[in-house]
Amino acid sequence: MEWSATSATKAYLETLQLCNNPSKLSESWKTTTREPGSNEFISALAAGMKSKLIVEIKSSVSPSTIALATAAKHTGARFVCILPETALNQVKKETKDSGLIDIVEFNTGDPTEILQHYEQVDFSLVDCKNDDYPKLLKMINVNPKRSIVVANNLEGDKEGFGIGGRHVTGMKDEVTVRSMKHPIGKGMEITTIGSEKRGILMKKKSTPRANKSKWIVKVDEVSVSADADDPLTAAADGNAGRYELCDTDLSFLGPPYGNISASNFICSPIWNTFVLRYFQREDNLMTIILSAVYTTGWVGIGFSRNGMMLGSSAMVGWFNKKGHARIKQYYLQGAHISQVIADKGELPLTNIPPVVALHGPMIYIAFQAKFEHRLGRQPIILAFGTRYPNHFHLSKHDDKTAVWFDFSQASFSGIDISQKKNHGILGIFGWGLFLPAGAMVARYLKHKDPLWYYLHAGIQFVGFILGLAAVVLGVQLYRSINADVPAHRGIGIFVLVLSILQIMAFFLRPNKDSKYRRYWNWYHHWFGRMALFFGALNVILGIQYGGAGDDWKIGYGFLLGLTLLVVILLEVFTCLRNRNKSDLPSNFQMNPSDMPSNFQMNPI
Repeated sequence: MEWSATSATKAYLETLQLCNNPSKLSESWKTTTREPGSNEFISALAAGMKSKLIVEIKSSVSPSTIALATAAKHTGARFVCILPETALNQVKKETKDSGLIDIVEFNTGDPTEILQHYEQVDFSLVDCKNDDYPKLLKMINVNPKRSIVVANNLEGDKEGFGIGGRHVTGMKDEVTVRSMKHPIGKGMEITTIGSEKRGILMKKKSTPRANKSKWIVKVDEVSVSADADDPLTAAADGNAGRYELCDTDLSFLGPPYGNISASNFICSPIWNTFVLRYFQREDNLMTIILSAVYTTGWVGIGFSRNGMMLGSSAMVGWFNKKGHARIKQYYLQGAHISQVIADKGELPLTNIPPVVALHGPMIYIAFQAKFEHRLGRQPIILAFGTRYPNHFHLSKHDDKTAVWFDFSQASFSGIDISQKKNHGILGIFGWGLFLPAGAMVARYLKHKDPLWYYLHAGIQFVGFILGLAAVVLGVQLYRSINADVPAHRGIGIFVLVLSILQIMAFFLRPNKDSKYRRYWNWYHHWFGRMALFFGALNVILGIQYGGAGDDWKIGYGFLLGLTLLVVILLEVFTCLRNRNKSDLPSNFQMNPSDMPSNFQMNPI
């Protein structure tokens, strides 16, 4: 079951509008203890995992039904709400006023009996104010492939679903169970169950230890040019969703961050649940606050010269397993984890210590930097990882995005990574496939004259066109995102010059009986070999500097390895063929000039 970032984001923001608009809150909800962020949080979880069966067991009137109904609306799920008879009319009224009454199946009665009728539950929420909640948690028949169980209102020392993972009903095979009690409201435990090889690996009848691992809402980019009815656009337009996201009281951050009025901050929802706030003074001192939905791992914001991670400086914050806050600047020297260096970077931080804090389901990263010039259009990188840093060494990010953010206008646009991808594809096909293939034709098919010559010329011409197109895209990348990688650019220009010389050699090819033919062969062969070598080297550098994923490395590694294997086999076959030719006996002939002068043949 894959994660749907779009559904999670839309459910999150729509729940913000429905559950946090004072004009729509009933008196019963107003008197109910409000758990900051809990409703939109569970709505995003249920919608993001594309739940098909959602079950809620509640003991009183609360907005959680609206939150889960909103999630069911976006996933087409069946939503069952089990509640006391005394709360039925009020909950129905609130659900009807929110326009979600047709989505909810209400059931009243003994929850222990009703639960037996539902199997393979994808998402369940249990109100632990109910005295029978331990028994109810144990009875939930979860979907073993992937499901989430939320135990809400876990006050004091109450234990929830995932303590040791022993409350998994109907488990036949090994599954992974991860639980974490989250500091939202009076206590909320989130337990994920699935077949992923993370968390606690359990077998039936086992008694594993508790695990403090959690998971984070993974989101990807949604176009901000959606229509006005889209919740993300509504959030950016300043309605109730944006009010909740951008007008949060920041006093919990402490001075100086909490002393700045929310009205002074420029606030922009930038990447789904990521919200960027900043305040830029006349002396170019900028206060920056990044917030995002958080449950585990780390969250970071990077400042890049060209939109690429390599060479950028980032502020990264997290809470470790013991709940201790951590925030550091990192310098991304290379693509490998070991090259992400802590306490290094080029951000001109002030002497004011940076701060990281949790507020409801959101993490807040706040820091100050004094820049030489007033920031305008700047490449920004946003990323998160779901694993805790180990001795301040960051784990690999689970997701990231890069945008052009204009601090003067509070606007942003995505960085077009398709050009970078196309640049790499053209380079690999040109210098990694066609040109090596054309060179092999010339070396190993000479006995197929003149076929080899036309194949060689045609294939090399196609490879040259693809390589030239890659160079043109590289120039556009350099101009559009300032992709300044001197080594890669320099080798690319050198290889282009060599390839142009090879094209010129085609038109300057002397006849076979020309005395210059031998020098032409030397020039053509060695310049071609140099071009192939440096072309392959530049493809490797491009994959490295471009921060390409493992699929690119594996794909080109396979192509390069296959090419080398074919060359070795063809060399062996060529050597064997030449050896067989040299071992054949020549026909005996006598040259008349070698006969003695007095030799005469007598006629018969």
